[in-house]
Amino acid sequence: MADFLEKETAPAKPKHVGRLYRRLFLLVFAVAVLWQSALFIDMRLNAYYRELSDSFKVIFVVEGSPSNEVLEQMGETLNQKADVAAVRLFSPADALESVRRQNPQLTESLLLMGKNKMPAYFELKLADRAVGNVGPLVDNLASEYEKLSPRYNAEHARLVFYTGLCAKFLRLALLFAGLLFLAFMFLVEAYPAAGARAHHVSGALSGVLAGVCSCAFFAVMLYPTGFLSEAARLFTTPERQILVLVFCGLLGWTLSKWQKF
Repeated sequence: MADFLEKETAPAKPKHVGRLYRRLFLLVFAVAVLWQSALFIDMRLNAYYRELSDSFKVIFVVEGSPSNEVLEQMGETLNQKADVAAVRLFSPADALESVRRQNPQLTESLLLMGKNKMPAYFELKLADRAVGNVGPLVDNLASEYEKLSPRYNAEHARLVFYTGLCAKFLRLALLFAGLLFLAFMFLVEAYPAAGARAHHVSGALSGVLAGVCSCAFFAVMLYPTGFLSEAARLFTTPERQILVLVFCGLLGWTLSKWQKF
């Protein structure tokens, strides 16, 4: 009987508590959706980058018919270059067999035309840092080795470089965003804003400032690469940046009206 009376006289939860939980749910749900999306893109982007990087090769076709000793010496000196990760030598027979594996119909056409011998060539795997500057690197190697004629796909190299750049920056951005969230939670817990009242306009301006700082964060990361202007043109547009700033301003306005931080 006493328990029943205690339940009857227990104060009911205020209605605004339920509204608070709903707001918390929506805010955390939005952050969680963005976080899950970024993690998904990060995983697939890194896998795509590895596939692109593994498939990009620079081919140096050997002119004439040098001896095996000369070819081996060339391969050893090429392998000692700082920007070359690996070197593989294909003899004329190996070259024909490689074409046969990749395109049997093309091999049969070559044999019918009487071209039963392919030139020897070197297959170079470049270091990651060298792919973005592949043109000058290949030109320098071609001038150093006069008997080698370079072949490579410039569009493939550009795609490898920018995909790797996106993958690295996305991972850094996720790490930095996680640190910012931890700092936010620490400040809320250590310095609660009890009784403080934030002005709505100041909250909106603070949100816009945060959006500008986010643009500056990516600009600072891109600047050392020397591709700041080109990357900005390829990865974003002024219209998208304006939308980001508008969203940040509206979010700052809304949070300043909530008064829970």
